[in-house]
Amino acid sequence: MYEAYPWQLFSKKLKQKIDNPRYRGFFLSREAQEKNLRLVTGSDGSIKDGQLITLYWLVDESDGVISDAKFQVFGPSALIGAGDIISSLVIHKNYDQASRISADLIDKEVRDQKQKKAFPSSSDEYLNMIISAVDDAVHQCLDIPFAREYVATPISFGDIPEGGVENFEAFEKDQKLALIREVVEKEIQPYIELDAGGVKVTDLIGNEVMIAYEGNCTSCHASTGSTLSAIQGILQKRIFSDLTVTPNLDQLTT
Repeated sequence: MYEAYPWQLFSKKLKQKIDNPRYRGFFLSREAQEKNLRLVTGSDGSIKDGQLITLYWLVDESDGVISDAKFQVFGPSALIGAGDIISSLVIHKNYDQASRISADLIDKEVRDQKQKKAFPSSSDEYLNMIISAVDDAVHQCLDIPFAREYVATPISFGDIPEGGVENFEAFEKDQKLALIREVVEKEIQPYIELDAGGVKVTDLIGNEVMIAYEGNCTSCHASTGSTLSAIQGILQKRIFSDLTVTPNLDQLTT
């Protein structure tokens, strides 16, 4: 049986995930068929042992991208929080990207302070259960091809340090683009989506990152001002200090 862990040891962000899990639930085979997607499930643990996590993914069989994700948990609150976090992380990723998510990255998603872990060390086994469930789901997708434009990043997103990526200039162009796109999707896109906007990295010319705005961003004056500066600042801080960002002005409306 699992032990009860003191609520006060969880980060505030983790408590919010536990109190209001956005992705709790499951998919039926009928739903997957109606959407022409593959239903994949991955699990670890057992009800007999008092702890069970089951992940449900709807996977596009044309490119391996996880279109939607849900989870069900029987067990402690830490497992509920971890299940909700992993579900949010894998959506719009292909299954190979999902396979590279680490327990540390799950924890970092809900830290209140960068240096203080969100989960107490006593709940590490539940993070490991989540990773095991992901591996189980991934193995059911291995026959699905990746999207042609997908390139694995040269390092794990969770390993990107503050202050930039070491030897970034030595990476191949497609590796640089993959890493830049990963940071944009993970650290920038979620906030732009709050205003019904979007940003897409289209190319890398030298150290110049070319982007295209989508949605409301195409008509927002901040697209060439504060938003652009914020995007460039994040990429310089997280990846390489000499990166600059240039938007496609042809798409902007006045």
